[in-house]
Amino acid sequence: MKPHAHVKHPEDILKEKAQVKKQQESKILYANNLLLEWITNHVLASVVLFDIALIVPLIVIPAPDSVKITLGVISGSWIQWWALPALQRSQNKTQAQNDAKAEVDHETLTYLATLQDEQMAELKGITDILHTLKRK
Repeated sequence: MKPHAHVKHPEDILKEKAQVKKQQESKILYANNLLLEWITNHVLASVVLFDIALIVPLIVIPAPDSVKITLGVISGSWIQWWALPALQRSQNKTQAQNDAKAEVDHETLTYLATLQDEQMAELKGITDILHTLKRK
């Protein structure tokens, strides 16, 4: 489908928002954001492997159940400390895409409504001309 001059693509809006955001943030905050994104995307896998490596020995070591439960709780908390920021980041990206889609839908509907108004005005003019010709 050929792109329309009045309808923006969601990716274009996201790019525009990203440029505005980069201009508003300082270089330090931008670098911090990139670092956090890299950590949540790359370190999460190593954390899961760490938890698997911790839980398997918990099953087989001869220790009191209270020690095993304590280590299990610490392990579970460790996953949450790393997984929750990653989930929040992906939710923010999804929300930004939904916001961009809503803006594009609004622009499209506005364009279609304007076009409909113009067409109805033109049809009214044609109807008036036809009524004038019938009377003559």
